[in-house]
Amino acid sequence: MALRKLRIWEFSKNRQPVNKESSNTGSSGPMESSQQLQCGNLSYISSGNSCCNGTLTRGLSQLVADCCKSEAYNPLNEICCNGSVFTRTSAHMTCHSTKELKCGSETYNPKEEMCCSGSRYRASVVNKCCGTDIYTLFDDHVLCCNGTLHINVSKKSECVGGVVYSPDNSNCNLSARPRLGEHCCGGETFSPVTHICCNGHSHNKTNGNLCCGSNVYDHHKKFMKCCSGHLYNLTQYNVKAECCGNLLVNKTNQTCCSSSTNAILYDTKPNHHCCGHYYYNTSLWSCCAQHLKPTPSPNSSHAEDGLKPLMELIPDICNKTVFFGKVESVALGPHKRHIVLKVVNVVEDPWLNVSLDHCSSPVLENGMTYLWEKNSNVYKPLSISFDLISDIHMFFTVCKHKCQKGG
Repeated sequence: MALRKLRIWEFSKNRQPVNKESSNTGSSGPMESSQQLQCGNLSYISSGNSCCNGTLTRGLSQLVADCCKSEAYNPLNEICCNGSVFTRTSAHMTCHSTKELKCGSETYNPKEEMCCSGSRYRASVVNKCCGTDIYTLFDDHVLCCNGTLHINVSKKSECVGGVVYSPDNSNCNLSARPRLGEHCCGGETFSPVTHICCNGHSHNKTNGNLCCGSNVYDHHKKFMKCCSGHLYNLTQYNVKAECCGNLLVNKTNQTCCSSSTNAILYDTKPNHHCCGHYYYNTSLWSCCAQHLKPTPSPNSSHAEDGLKPLMELIPDICNKTVFFGKVESVALGPHKRHIVLKVVNVVEDPWLNVSLDHCSSPVLENGMTYLWEKNSNVYKPLSISFDLISDIHMFFTVCKHKCQKGG
């Protein structure tokens, strides 16, 4: 197959973003956006589906899948040889007829080509990937925001998350200040006394006081659930449903694997376990501290439940003994990770020494703050790292109301 031509004004014909105002991500950290993509005539979300040459495969995320012609597959446990998918018999299994690296379902030479999410282009030091597309650093009129390429934008345009702000189209933007005393919400001004701003969309506070993506909701209503910027009405689902990124999990036949960067939904399979956001066959791989190794070990312990955005833990977490702890230092022992924590909401003697099982516990980063649970003398991290000020305010707002109601 010939290399794709460098045309920054064209999107992939098989996977092109559909710009929707409701597709903005929420405040729940680095989880996958709820933006819908297009695969042929079908719309889909990449955190739970894949698109290969115009054919949609459901149940396998595009973030961890490769294409074998028109079939999506999990390269951890399967291999594509001559256009057909085979189950791996070992982690080092290769196709005898294949000698270069794979980009999607095709081979490519990384010295001459670059691979952008399964699409091949000619390599250049001034070319950069943006999702499946490519752009050049010399072009002042393109902007890559969260993996989506925007074309014909102003030179002064900037990304804020997945939103493009342009001084040419709005009075509320990054380059121009609104009038004295006014606040900006997207391209309009609003009053924070009566309204709340959610990803550039203003809502009356009578409809709720918490944001979920571009929407607002009332956290007192137990049938509303926010999953990484996507708001669900649980009266249409199981009221005990849990989030997996921006999707809801059906625990009877689905498994959610999460890391600090992604939450991916998989169809449940026997002898498979999560390693971060990857779902692996235990006969092919082993996992330690969210790192896969092609050396299966029958006695290896499997990771506990992954960390979740703080928003998804409340209000259930209000009934537990929890605290906000900042990781100050980490030392690795033979089987344990020894962590020095600074408790954020304690003034006197805020230091704690915590030991976690190295392989089965999530990876934590120095200098980042997490929500922790204390059960007897056992400490366990619960949340992914978060924005300290806004998320602690949200936590106390929801839990204070629950305590006042006697919940």
